[in-house]
Amino acid sequence: MKKLSYILITLFVCLNAFGDSSIKNRIKKFEWDGIEVVWLEDNRYPTYDVMVYFGDGALSDAPRAQGETSAMFGMMASGTRRFSQKDISENLEFFGATHGPYVTHEYSIYSINGLVKDIVPTMKMVCHLFKDAAFPKQELSKEKRRMKNSLQNIVNDQGSLASRVFREVSLSGSPYYYPVGGKLKDIKGLNQKGLSKKLDYFNTKVKKRIYISGPESTLVIKRILNEDCGWSGKDAQYVRSIDYSPIKTENGPDVLLVTVPKSNQAQVRIGRFLNKGEFDKNHIMSLTSGFLGGGFTSKLMREVRGKGLTYSIGAFAAGQRDYGRAGISTSTANEKLIALLSEIEKTITGAAGGDISNEDLERARGLLIGSHPFQFEKSSDFLQQLIFLDHEGKNYEDLFDFTERVSKVNKKQVVDELKKLFGWNKQTILILGNKVLLKKLKASGKNVKILNYKKFL
Repeated sequence: MKKLSYILITLFVCLNAFGDSSIKNRIKKFEWDGIEVVWLEDNRYPTYDVMVYFGDGALSDAPRAQGETSAMFGMMASGTRRFSQKDISENLEFFGATHGPYVTHEYSIYSINGLVKDIVPTMKMVCHLFKDAAFPKQELSKEKRRMKNSLQNIVNDQGSLASRVFREVSLSGSPYYYPVGGKLKDIKGLNQKGLSKKLDYFNTKVKKRIYISGPESTLVIKRILNEDCGWSGKDAQYVRSIDYSPIKTENGPDVLLVTVPKSNQAQVRIGRFLNKGEFDKNHIMSLTSGFLGGGFTSKLMREVRGKGLTYSIGAFAAGQRDYGRAGISTSTANEKLIALLSEIEKTITGAAGGDISNEDLERARGLLIGSHPFQFEKSSDFLQQLIFLDHEGKNYEDLFDFTERVSKVNKKQVVDELKKLFGWNKQTILILGNKVLLKKLKASGKNVKILNYKKFL
């Protein structure tokens, strides 16, 4: 009965999203002047989504220009030689368009969406930004002040600060540890010349792929991308690829304490870096992390929250093309920290030793299968799935047969994955909170290294 419900949910969502035709048949690929194009035909609404994939990201930043790629994409609408920031904003708002970047270490995306009837003037303006962004000094100064204030104020959001610090320390030793947006010390190095040079690099050297969703009339942008953006795939073919030595994670768990003033609770992050080959089976990894910490019925939530040690706890495991991360995120009152860590270790060790009931596993499987179809609901979200699969060099079938593969995962595979991803001796444990926590951690027999949070801003 449960399986039938999940199948009905899947069919309902998919049919509601794209009609009675197969989604596969609505994905079409072609080439515009050497640039690959992926079009998802969607006639439901008079709207469109355009996403431009660039085969490079923050790893293109030089040591003395960290955060430059993120700043460049983020400031493209700050002004050109023809239009002020206000002019650009009013123009795009008039057409009801939204736009913006998403920058990772490996790749970057620039997204535009709006009404199909206005796609021509909107895309002409976006192309103008790519060709003529000037990064005016006055706007650049404002942006640098904003960036500085944002980083300095993150200490007031201790959950975000803990996640920022944890990402860097858990990825330490890999090429991906440094924040995409840079740090405080990098802000002063941002300048017009560097941003303009970076934009030219992405325009003329980096490989692009265009993703479009909407009716057939959206394909009118072919001429605009060629003439107004001036993009061609003939010369711009660079794709970021990097090799690194595997990160060894068998000597833990390391306990790192980041002290912050006036904190009455402890932020806890536990996890590790995943090397190539450790995150290839996405369906098993997703089911395993979901079983451990994917919602109110997950193993950690019932064991840890059920004992009153936290209000919320979650686990994740995911990969990019060349690396991945696995982690657990939670928080607790200072006096409950040691008990919380002990219960998390006990729960993981028990599950990795085979303490998994069929009921718990089927519950996690049902939730994962039931939630998967909702990735098809918004065409923009679906485009992002296609982008990521192309970036990884995987077939789109990985998306369509995901639920079938999840349904075949057995208990032994989940146990083995738990050992691999969340084995206790492989983890880095980060605690962010008041300095009084040091005495508690040492009293429990843990070796603790203290870190200054300012180092990560």
